Amino acid sequence: MMAVESATSNGADENSKLKEDKKGWLSKRTHFTHRWKTTWFQLKDTQLLYGQNEGKPVKSIDIVGAVVETDEGGGSYGWTITPKDRSRTFYLRAESVVDQQGWMLAVCEAQLTSTEHASNACVLQ
Repeated sequence: MMAVESATSNGADENSKLKEDKKGWLSKRTHFTHRWKTTWFQLKDTQLLYGQNEGKPVKSIDIVGAVVETDEGGGSYGWTITPKDRSRTFYLRAESVVDQQGWMLAVCEAQLTSTEHASNACVLQ
């Protein structure tokens, strides 16, 4: 298990505002039928936005305090996000291990640079 702990400051610097939002296609397991569906994702500040197309993501996942974990049982390159309210776990899949790790790290970095982050802002397992 690899844990990333936040510093006492919010960790944001001037260059973080210039960094482009992470975006791309991932597979997301549907909530009720548990089928995998290709979905557009965009990481913007402390929200992971998603929807059916690139034009307008319509839903969001609050990543502040969320737990990000590799999903060994979910198939190849799977990972999960469980928001701090723990009302639901989101199951995601990437196209490659590099893409999977890139998304997981981007979510953690967004948590760490947030002014709202909790002391255990990011845990990668």
